[in-house]
Amino acid sequence: MGGLVGIEQALGSPNPKVRIQAIKGALRYGSRGAELVIQALRNDPNWEVQFAAWETLLESKDPQQVQVAKSHRLPLRQVGDVRARYKAGERDFRWANLRGADLIEANLSGANLSWANLSGADLSRADLRGANLRGAKLGGTNLKGANLWGAKLSPGWDQFADLKGAILPDGAIHP
Repeated sequence: MGGLVGIEQALGSPNPKVRIQAIKGALRYGSRGAELVIQALRNDPNWEVQFAAWETLLESKDPQQVQVAKSHRLPLRQVGDVRARYKAGERDFRWANLRGADLIEANLSGANLSWANLSGADLSRADLRGANLRGAKLGGTNLKGANLWGAKLSPGWDQFADLKGAILPDGAIHP
């Protein structure tokens, strides 16, 4: 079944991928489609579905929908063993809660850690080459000796982290 009824049915699926596909097509159905996306953003139990709804609203041409996305704070994801997940090929750790994590000498090169909470994490001697750390919380993060060459970071990122001996995004070594 297609149309709005199909979108509503897909959003009731137990499969998050089916719900995500429905969200991506829902805005074609006007205000009712937007309501469904907003409901998914606020109520779906799956983080990926919530994120897809948030992203869909944020990319909308409707200023009210964009404002809903901007005013909604996504919950941080619990990602478990980051090293094992990275080793298995995962690179998407957006919005991850890694507060206080022990990631000494972790290889996270090319990982997407945007908007992750890394406050108090120990990333000393970690390989973060080319990682996306835009919007990440880095207060009290230990980045001593970490390799950040080519990493993408938000302005002012270096004010709250310990960077002694770290290779900075531009290749310079922090004193």
